[in-house]
Amino acid sequence: MIRPGFPVRNTSAETLQFLMDGAVESTITEASVGTAAWQAAIDIEPIMKNVAGGKKEFYRMDSSLAPVEISAWHTNISGLPWNERNRDKAKRLLQEAGYKKEPIRFMTTQEYKWMYDFALLTKQQLEDAGFNIDLQVVDWATLVKRRNNSKEYDVFTTGMGAFYDPTHHIYLTPSWPGWTTDEGILKIQQELARETDPKKRMALWEQQTRQFYEKVPVIRYGDLFGLRATRNTVKGFNEKTERVRFYNVWLEK
Repeated sequence: MIRPGFPVRNTSAETLQFLMDGAVESTITEASVGTAAWQAAIDIEPIMKNVAGGKKEFYRMDSSLAPVEISAWHTNISGLPWNERNRDKAKRLLQEAGYKKEPIRFMTTQEYKWMYDFALLTKQQLEDAGFNIDLQVVDWATLVKRRNNSKEYDVFTTGMGAFYDPTHHIYLTPSWPGWTTDEGILKIQQELARETDPKKRMALWEQQTRQFYEKVPVIRYGDLFGLRATRNTVKGFNEKTERVRFYNVWLEK
C-alpha cells in the first residue's frame, strides 16, 4: 500500500533479463544447439508476468538487445526466433544433437527473488520439452564465483543494465562469463568499434541482433521494471535513471 504523498514511479528498463550459458554445449554436443533448443522451447510472457507479480506495468516483452529508452539502438526486427514457444522444434534440435538426458546444471539464487522465479519457471518449461535440468540454488556470492569457471555449471540466470553503445554489450565478448567466442559475432563487434557513420553502425547493429538470435550466445527474455516512491517534498529527483541517483536532489520544507 502506498500512502498519500508518496508518488510512485516505474524505473526505466531496470533489468534486461538474460540467461547466460557457460558450458551447455559440452552437455549437448553440437555447438549452439543447446541454447537454440532452449530459445525455441520457452514461452516468455507467462514467465515475465509471474516474475513481475502479474503486473503488466512491471515487465515488457521485447526482442531488442537495447531497451526502448535507448532509442538510438533499439531495434524492431520481425521474424526473429524470440519467444517461439515451439516445443516440437526444441525436441527436434535436442534429438539431432544426440542429447540423452544428461543433466544441465542451472545455477540461480534466491537472494534476488526475480532470478529464482525466472529459473524455476524456465525449468518447468524446459523439462516439458525434454531437457533434464539440475537446478542449483546458491547464494549470490557463490554464483558470482562459480560463473567464472565453466566446469562448475552450464547455465546461470542474471540481469543486465542498459548499455549505451553496441560495443558495450559485455555478453557479446569472450571476457565475460558465457565467453562468447563466435568469430562472426566478434567480427561485427570489431566493425562497430571502427565505424563512425551512425547509419552504417545501426545497420551493423541490426545485423548483430539477427546474428545473436541465430548463434544464441545467451537467452534473451525481456525487460523488468522496478518501483520507487518518494515524498512530495523530494525535489530534483530523476526517476529515469536506471539506479537511484541523489545528486541535485533536495527536500522542500
